[in-house]
Amino acid sequence: MLKGGTDDSLIARPEVSTASELRNELKEVNYRLLTRSAIIFGIIYVLWGLFDYFLVPDKWREFLALRIIAASANAIIVGTVVLAPSLRRFSVPAFWLWFFVWGIFVCPMLPETGDAFLAYVLGLFIVFWGVGVLPYWTGVSASTVLGAIFVPAAYSISLTPRHVPDLFAAYFVLVTGVVLATVSAQFRFQLIRSEFRARKGLEQEQQKTELLREAEKRRAVELAKALERAQEVDHLKSEFFANISHELRTPLTLILSPVEDLLARLAPSPERDALSVVRRNAARLLRMIDDLLDLARLEAGGLRLRIVRIDTAKLAERVVGNAWPTAKAKDIELTFSSEGERRGVFADPHRIEIILTNLIGNAIKFTPPKGRIDVNAFHNSAGVSIEVTDTGPGISRAEQDRIFERFHQIEGSERRKQGGVGIGLALARELAQLHGGSLTVESTPGKGSTFTLFLKSGNEHFHTEIVERRQLQTEEHPGRRAEDRLDEISTNAPQIVGAELRPSQVPRDRVLLDRGRRPRILVAEDEDDLRGFIVGILDETYTVDAASNGALALDLIKENRPDLVLTDVMMPVVSGLDVTRAIKGDPSLRHIPVILLTARGESEAALEGYDAGADDFVSKPFHTKVLQARIGAHLKMRALSLQLADQARLASAGTLAAGLAHEVKNPLNAALNAVRVLEKGGSSRVSNERLMSVVIDALARIDAIISALDAHARPADGDDLAPCNIEKAVESTLNLLAHKLQDRVRIHQDYQTTGDVFAPARAFNQVLLNLIDNSIRSAAGNIWIEVRQTNDKISVAVSDDGPGVHPDVVHRIFDPFFTTRVEGEGTGLGLHLSRRIARECGGELRYEPRPGGGARFVMEIPAMEKAA
Repeated sequence: MLKGGTDDSLIARPEVSTASELRNELKEVNYRLLTRSAIIFGIIYVLWGLFDYFLVPDKWREFLALRIIAASANAIIVGTVVLAPSLRRFSVPAFWLWFFVWGIFVCPMLPETGDAFLAYVLGLFIVFWGVGVLPYWTGVSASTVLGAIFVPAAYSISLTPRHVPDLFAAYFVLVTGVVLATVSAQFRFQLIRSEFRARKGLEQEQQKTELLREAEKRRAVELAKALERAQEVDHLKSEFFANISHELRTPLTLILSPVEDLLARLAPSPERDALSVVRRNAARLLRMIDDLLDLARLEAGGLRLRIVRIDTAKLAERVVGNAWPTAKAKDIELTFSSEGERRGVFADPHRIEIILTNLIGNAIKFTPPKGRIDVNAFHNSAGVSIEVTDTGPGISRAEQDRIFERFHQIEGSERRKQGGVGIGLALARELAQLHGGSLTVESTPGKGSTFTLFLKSGNEHFHTEIVERRQLQTEEHPGRRAEDRLDEISTNAPQIVGAELRPSQVPRDRVLLDRGRRPRILVAEDEDDLRGFIVGILDETYTVDAASNGALALDLIKENRPDLVLTDVMMPVVSGLDVTRAIKGDPSLRHIPVILLTARGESEAALEGYDAGADDFVSKPFHTKVLQARIGAHLKMRALSLQLADQARLASAGTLAAGLAHEVKNPLNAALNAVRVLEKGGSSRVSNERLMSVVIDALARIDAIISALDAHARPADGDDLAPCNIEKAVESTLNLLAHKLQDRVRIHQDYQTTGDVFAPARAFNQVLLNLIDNSIRSAAGNIWIEVRQTNDKISVAVSDDGPGVHPDVVHRIFDPFFTTRVEGEGTGLGLHLSRRIARECGGELRYEPRPGGGARFVMEIPAMEKAA
């Protein structure tokens, strides 16, 4: 196969460029063939002198000279082409001369060959054969060199008289050679040209394919960039809606929360009615914000459904019940009925309530007084259909096709006069379709309309990407969405305000923490008005600190150690989520409960908050009583936790007191006895110096016991995280429990590290006391205390060869108030609080069965280097 280069111009000018490339390629190929053939033929041409020696002995010297001259001439021709690279393009003329030299130097031999005449004619035929099969050239080029050789050869043959058969044979062979060589050269040229064109065509197709592939790659890159830009736009859009939700909900909170607080306090009066109007319109604005955000999430594919099995008839009946006071105020008859066997369907109850509230609210809005609205639920094996039929003005056929479009409103109609922004029905249909169902309308102008919501049975039709996998209890206002939609409907009757909290309904239990102090709360909110409002409703009951951004909040938290943090999610400098992560990531602060204030009430906001470590969250706008109830619940849990810790400390104090009494009693008795003898003037059997030595030794023993007790129970900064030496802590604990150990329990200590842990010393000592005391109480004969360091943690293992923990209760041993001791001997809080202490220090306490029997408790605490 020939090898040719690739030229983009082939695609643009195929005929011209292909012929030019073919000539250039043939020149290169013929050059290679010429150089290789020159060596072989040059050697063979000279070696044919051996045939001359045997065939024409008397002429072989002259023939050899001719052969050497011919070989030398051709060597000069080929050498010139090889040594001068610029002459390579003349490889075809060089081939022509090369063949001519071989043939023309055979011609002088023909008259002198005698009887070997035909053998030399055959030799000339071989030259002709080479012309046809060696170079790649046209038949015309081959015929010129063949003719240039044939004419002198024919003349040489005619110089010597020959027999006619020999002459005929000679001419026949030579003519046949010319014809065959010419045909062969032309055939090979056409074959190589066809192969070249086919290859070039293939290369062109490959180039086209490569160009198409490159174009596809560029298109793929462009599409990837477009997708990346679209994703960035979606991300920016999501951020925009999150920000706009925050910016809109925050002032709404400052409207709704104070208004609801005032409505709960005011008796019926014109002022209260005016506030009800404010509340109703603020709720209407909130509903429109929620609808717009739902539409945005639907468009971006970010809306998730919380699918559960629901009784749609019961849900519809509840919505009808919520709407009944509004319908009655407008003098509209509102009924509900259900047909068929009730079968639950899978759906998001919150979204279905939005759909039904939209349909019933629209029916009430457009049905004139004395009209009628019927809500009917039909159940069958395919699913459930809920029809909302009204006797309103109806909808024309042309408008029925567009009524579910976003922001579309019927111009010049009674419906347009009723107001609205045209998103309610669009949202309702898209939510229905998201459930795999449908929302349709049938209407006759002047007679009324029927809207039908259909939901399929089963749950196979839900796509996994739209289903919320984690079911979270998000903060909602029960019935508020329905009430807000219905409250905005204009009626001439006095407005009926939804359920409101009266002061008498709200318990005001004050939560007091350790030593009767008021809980301290930190409020972090960047909106000055909202921050002031929240502080105002909390400072009557709590000590409140306020911060305008997350960075200031963190400084105040570290300085004042609040009992609870209430923080907005979106704040400048440091966000509320980052504040939460900082609190929960600090072992000394992670026990502080964090409540997030978020303007995004959907489950993704809750997931984000809980992932950051938040304990609870409240959606804006919030009811002040709901906020106070949430705060109170977490503070009561905090107070209970402190009480449990106090009980555990009292239990530890009992153990310490027993040890103290036992250890102090013996040296104290010895000292008293010695002092009494000294008071009586001494003893004849024991010297006064010996008695004084007994007193000094006893008092020194008491001093050592009290020092150990002080180091164990009142170390410096005992309540704060600080470096704590494990070996000293273990020794002080063993000293306090020496009266229980005596000679019946052997202590085995193995310290592979003597590094410090980062923990509150008093709490750490309490954990050690609990673990070792539990081992002693189990009637163990041996207790092993092992200290190891792994990476950034130090583990302290307390093992014993006692009876161990029964497998049936292993899962309960860390539960509060669970104990295996007889009633009255323990509080059941020791292990529970010990684990909590370990976790608050950033570690863990776990139980392991000891190989060979017994129990093994392992406490892991951050090493000093990790804390640093």
